[in-house]
Amino acid sequence: MKSVRLTLQHGPENVHPMHRFVAEHDGFDRYRMVASNFAHEGHNAFIFHVVGDRDAYRNRLEALGGFISVDVTAGDGDAFYVYVREEPGELSEQLIAAFSRESLVPIPPLEYRMDWSVRFGLVGEPDDIRAALEAVPDGIETTVERVGEYRGGDHAVETLTERQREALRVARDRGYFAVPREASVEEVADELGCAPGTAAEHLRKAQQRVVSRLDL
Repeated sequence: MKSVRLTLQHGPENVHPMHRFVAEHDGFDRYRMVASNFAHEGHNAFIFHVVGDRDAYRNRLEALGGFISVDVTAGDGDAFYVYVREEPGELSEQLIAAFSRESLVPIPPLEYRMDWSVRFGLVGEPDDIRAALEAVPDGIETTVERVGEYRGGDHAVETLTERQREALRVARDRGYFAVPREASVEEVADELGCAPGTAAEHLRKAQQRVVSRLDL
């Protein structure tokens, strides 16, 4: 089972208008598709996770129109979720057909980046992956960033020792990673029952392991 990390680079002639809006608006930090349903002929359904200006996003959706249904719901902080049903255009149909071959499984989330590119993982048989890449419509540049065996989304966490996991859990729950920081390494150490230097070492090694294995 082969796994690849892909980037599809759109241009001004084929980028989705909502992707263009988020990329060109200063009020957004993150834009990802976290779930989708292409099973119904005539329309597609998506859930997006967005970090940024919820009112601006909703207003732009309303201005564009043409959607079957839209629902925008609040998340934590500046984050919110968007449920969209829409009729697919020709480009969407071509992309869906390319990446819906028999053995292929796109791995969410699909990250919509500020340079109009879309980045995601894909798992399947090598022949189907090659055929999908060849079927990407003209005008979209495809880059294969990584090729390997699928290791699962939690691989980075699975490499931690139990003590390192505990240190990260305590630090997270106490607010050590909050901005601004709400807990000191001494407070984390107190809950772990170890010296501050030991707690700091657990956190440093845990962060190094996780970050080095993230699929960035």
